[in-house]
Amino acid sequence: MGDYINGITAEPLSALEESRSINIANLLKERDLETIASVLLEDTFRDTDIMRKDSLDRFLDYAAFKAKTGIPHIPSLAYPSMRMIDTELEKKTIELVNEHLYPEIVLRILKYFTRNIHDTDANLHVAWLIRSDAIIRSIYETYSRFRRDIFETDPDKRSINVKRIMQASPRTDNSVASPLDAACRLKYVLEFIALKQNTEHIFTREDLPLSAAR
Repeated sequence: MGDYINGITAEPLSALEESRSINIANLLKERDLETIASVLLEDTFRDTDIMRKDSLDRFLDYAAFKAKTGIPHIPSLAYPSMRMIDTELEKKTIELVNEHLYPEIVLRILKYFTRNIHDTDANLHVAWLIRSDAIIRSIYETYSRFRRDIFETDPDKRSINVKRIMQASPRTDNSVASPLDAACRLKYVLEFIALKQNTEHIFTREDLPLSAAR
């Protein structure tokens, strides 16, 4: 029995490739990892509207939702995260994020963290999935850039890097793209990642204070 996408049974992969709206849950359930990654990436490349969520954005949304409706994982009371109940799905998702969808997934992860201004704890659900040094390094470098932007005196220049990562319009109100707020969100993520795995070859906790901007 094939996959279901928008109610249509899809036996051959070509049917998936023709779909304009991939059912992420069914895709993760029915296909091996290389095929999942291929379908997600091809669908993303086909969608040229950067203002709209693509298949990788929706994949991260789905992963975060599955964790948020899962089980508590609290290595420290300061970092109340959640994990998926389905351990096999979590394992698949971790491998997809860190291997099969790299490097395209990096910008989506940064966008997810930067845009999430109302539910910062949910960022930890996605951060739990990250294992790759390359992805962690990208998060740290973006954090460092935002941290430097805090001290920019021109309001438009101060917010431009945050808007770029958010993929927001340049006309977006600068208050929504505050580098201080965005840096704080990424700092929280980096602290959590450092708690769950060794990051000292990329950054240490002493590198993270906002006052260390340079």
